[in-house]
Amino acid sequence: MNGLGNLVQVRQGLAVAGRAAGASAGDWYVNVIESADIVDDHVELKDLREIGIRQSVRSEAHLLRPYDLLVTARAHSVRIALVPPGVSRTVAAATILVVRTPDPSAGLAHFLWYYLTSARGRAAIAARLSATSLPSLSARALSEVQVPLLPADHMRRLLDLIEATEASRMKALEALRVRHDMLRDSIIAQITETANRKES
Repeated sequence: MNGLGNLVQVRQGLAVAGRAAGASAGDWYVNVIESADIVDDHVELKDLREIGIRQSVRSEAHLLRPYDLLVTARAHSVRIALVPPGVSRTVAAATILVVRTPDPSAGLAHFLWYYLTSARGRAAIAARLSATSLPSLSARALSEVQVPLLPADHMRRLLDLIEATEASRMKALEALRVRHDMLRDSIIAQITETANRKES
């Protein structure tokens, strides 16, 4: 087992108060991922809040990269997600911790996402939460979470497996949505037709 902080970089999302990197208003607009934008261990990129801040080396350092791992830091139920490819000029809010692996293509980010969203991983995170009315998770506490580590060749095979599984999941969800929409529209059409016959 290895401490997460020995494998990756863990940092807080962009803060916008005091002397934080995002505290100064400006004309550099970025999208912000909030805790509520993480649903079912996935990031919802539609309709993200946009803020204008001053562009600087400090603020640019908070830009998210594909396959950064996002972990909510202040929530009753911890949410975890991978940043999808194609993300652009987007940051995480201060209520989110950003986990960055040295080489996203090596598979470590995907493995950590699967591990931390598992029952075992969630229990390890829960054990590090502060005992307050709104449980919180610091970057240091998350860095201390112990995780197993696979050999590099196993990690790459796991990456392929996870991506294939996720692609299958998305297709299944889309098929379910289409069936649901067809059934709903069919029911409404029948109800409307029946109502029209009664009126005539």
